[in-house]
Amino acid sequence: MTTSEAQPISKSTRIHMLDVVRGWSMFLIAGGDVLLLAFCYCFPGLPGVKWMQYQLGHVVWEGFTFYDAIFPTFLLISGAAFIYSWERQCAQGVPALRRWVRLSLRTLLLIVLGFLYNGALSAISFGEIRYASVLARIGLGVYLAAIAYVSLPTKWRWAFFPAGLLAYAGLFELCGGEAPYAMTNNWAGAIDRAFLPGRVDASGIDGLDPEGLVSTLGAPLTAYLGMLLADGLRSNLRYKALWIALAGGVLLGVGFAASPWVPIIKKLWTSTYVCVAGGWTLLFCAFIYCLTDVWNLRRWFMPITFFGSAALWFYLLPKLFDFRAAAWKMLSGITCALTAERAHQMLVCAVGGLVVAWVTVWLLKQGVQQWRSRH
Repeated sequence: MTTSEAQPISKSTRIHMLDVVRGWSMFLIAGGDVLLLAFCYCFPGLPGVKWMQYQLGHVVWEGFTFYDAIFPTFLLISGAAFIYSWERQCAQGVPALRRWVRLSLRTLLLIVLGFLYNGALSAISFGEIRYASVLARIGLGVYLAAIAYVSLPTKWRWAFFPAGLLAYAGLFELCGGEAPYAMTNNWAGAIDRAFLPGRVDASGIDGLDPEGLVSTLGAPLTAYLGMLLADGLRSNLRYKALWIALAGGVLLGVGFAASPWVPIIKKLWTSTYVCVAGGWTLLFCAFIYCLTDVWNLRRWFMPITFFGSAALWFYLLPKLFDFRAAAWKMLSGITCALTAERAHQMLVCAVGGLVVAWVTVWLLKQGVQQWRSRH
């Protein structure tokens, strides 16, 4: 029996910061990025707009932008949420086997939903299906990180993270040949072409899938960092926001300092990418923690928090329904009467799409809750 199973942690106070940060990530994924870009097109002369436009896109290969932090932020918070869920099940006396079965089924469900999101049902042959997906990465990332976290004694958990970063970087040096981080003829792309079934993502470079096999070994480190964050939040430390910010600053320093040797590459989820993305996320977490859990301003974030509480709905439904098109049908008449500027119309469409999506998901969740209460 591991330490975590023998002695469930007693701290179980809800941390509202986690809900807000997860909601902010989902807000951007669900269309908030389009809203910000539309704002940039409306006011191109404002200071910093060009910089914001650049930050709202992924780098082609090496480097880092604000947009490159959205996915790891969600994965990190998913890792932290796992700890609270695991703790709650321990407190309820759920047997270890049942806990692992639940986590395994959740991971399998995310993998299957990823298949469906990639259009598996519309594919003519198995070779046309993209098997790797964002949802699969979230599920596998948390699952693999959970194995390490639960298996390790408490005193070794913090040491595992830097050891994992070094081991993952060493894997590239060992297997990558003379140019392990090259954009062309990359060894990770060769592994995807040889062993990843189906097709790779259209944005993949040289046969490399952004959620491919090799980088799936690096992604759990981001989820594991979230688990360490949860440990810190549940501890008796004073000035937790300061400690979280300090950890974020250290990770940023390490990531940028090591980048000449281990480049920051999202598509490979390199160790430096884990550090830089995790560092920015922890700084953001520290800021939101002050607002929501220290100064109790959580009511201000309720609309954003809902995006996180219904994250799967907001991710999957836009694949079936075009919320911006629905909003435009309702608002196009009055919008065109008020302005002929295409940029302004795009902004109205972006805002309207988010509102329609928010209301639709809220109504669906209310319906599901009422159905559960009756059955």
